[in-house]
Amino acid sequence: MADNKRLNIIPLGGLGEIGLNSMLLGCGDALVMVDCGLMFPEDYHLGVDVVIPRFDFLAERSRSLRGIVLTHGHEDHIGALPWLIPQLSRTGKKPCIYSLPFTLALVEHRLRERNLLDEVHLQPVSPERPLVLGPFSFNFFPVSHSIVDSLALGVETPVGRLVHTGDFKLDADPLHGWGTDLERFRAFAGPGGARLLLSDSTNVENEGRSLGERAVFRGLREAFCQSRGRILVTLFSSNIQRIQEVLDCALETGRKVVVGGRSLHNNMEMAARLKHLNIPPGLCVELDDLPADLPEDRVAMLLTGSQGEPMSVLARIVWGEHKQLRIHPGDTLIMSSRLIPGNATTVNRMINEFYRQGAEVLYSQVSGIHASGHAYKDELAAMLEAVRPEYFIPIHGEYRHLVKHAHLARSLGIAEDKVFVLGDGQPLSLGQEGARREEDIPAGTILVDGKGVGDVGEEGLRERQILGEEGMVIVLLILRRDTQEIIHGPEIVSRGFVFDQHYQHVLDEAAAMILEFAQEKFPLNLEKFQDRTRLALRRFFRRVMGRNPLVLPVVRMV
Repeated sequence: MADNKRLNIIPLGGLGEIGLNSMLLGCGDALVMVDCGLMFPEDYHLGVDVVIPRFDFLAERSRSLRGIVLTHGHEDHIGALPWLIPQLSRTGKKPCIYSLPFTLALVEHRLRERNLLDEVHLQPVSPERPLVLGPFSFNFFPVSHSIVDSLALGVETPVGRLVHTGDFKLDADPLHGWGTDLERFRAFAGPGGARLLLSDSTNVENEGRSLGERAVFRGLREAFCQSRGRILVTLFSSNIQRIQEVLDCALETGRKVVVGGRSLHNNMEMAARLKHLNIPPGLCVELDDLPADLPEDRVAMLLTGSQGEPMSVLARIVWGEHKQLRIHPGDTLIMSSRLIPGNATTVNRMINEFYRQGAEVLYSQVSGIHASGHAYKDELAAMLEAVRPEYFIPIHGEYRHLVKHAHLARSLGIAEDKVFVLGDGQPLSLGQEGARREEDIPAGTILVDGKGVGDVGEEGLRERQILGEEGMVIVLLILRRDTQEIIHGPEIVSRGFVFDQHYQHVLDEAAAMILEFAQEKFPLNLEKFQDRTRLALRRFFRRVMGRNPLVLPVVRMV
């Protein structure tokens, strides 16, 4: 891949899943990383906190890294940096990270929490000035998305011009900030079109165009005007535009705003400092400073917990675990955010509990109080027509999204053999004579569980699933080393498997089976004995009870 006359597209994540967005652009001995995201765990990732890409390929070539360019500040684009930076530091690399100020402020906050801020250089960029990194010249195009300071990239390379959309939508009349100016993309691509387009695929299955932010503001304003009780709003703490809309609605309807949740406080403070958020004096108050005699129709709350996170402020309120707040009949909960896959069950339970306690809940399925930050099918078509690429690679989406986006590109006239659906770890190189698939590189995911990084694998997840579904049986047995005489046991302890004394005879039969094993052979091979015990008991429980618990023999010789 070291040919300086070929451009290498090397996806490390984000092609086949929602999240993990991370890609390398290479030419000669130079590499530039575009985004470095994580993915939130699915239902089957039992106990896992986050999922990050494998960075082995980059770590082995860290001296070639010219910089990390971030399109925006969502976790699925910046969240894996705290795990990448230590890998680069071990090789002596202190990378430069480039983006707009709000994105860098979010990165700074995360790296400072992990004492990693001294390991990087944070460099702000500007839509007015290109950034040269090795053989690449990056041009920055502001785009509409659900977070401020979002960028698309126009990259001048030795083999032609490349456009990377980042996450975007087309909002013809944006409420705050900037819109996506297709004319800038068209001008960059030039009369003949760009050589390559990499475009967000997340919402390709949605026909038409996405809801504009002004329509969301109208929905929020209507909810604020109609509610006769307290209003509780939960959203992503990074959605600064939406936070501004809530503040504007509260000001218009004469409500004081209580902000609950550390991430909301931090992001609002950063956004206000960077002039992305206008907080009128006296509008936001601390919960302790809220006047006791203030009518409930004069109170609004901005709260974390849109995904049902158990320790969030909203969850603690609804389940009665908050020290000061409870749900009141007549409250209105506004859930102004999308639902992350895997969280549906938890969020639905929370919504049902709100209704059970006499509150009303507004969410995107029943009210226009949320708009996606990702382009729908017609908007994706408009981007394709503006850039007019010779080659096209769909990015950012599950595999079916990539395939459907590829179909859309072909329907708009891009040649069949110039549309490539790639997966993580499947590089493509582009030269003057054309494009070709390259040999796959090591890719995949690493599970982060607490302080453990990569120490939970498929076997660990399978055991957690068995524990959750079937329970566990622990066998305790102590033998005298010289005679193999049983000193203690066999004692069988069940957790999540048998609860009723009615089934005690099953455990007694299992204990008798172990006694027979212990008396069969002398001297005893401890490892083989434990393996035989484990397999025999699992077969026994499966035959007698139709269950398959995790069996853990603990046998000691003294």
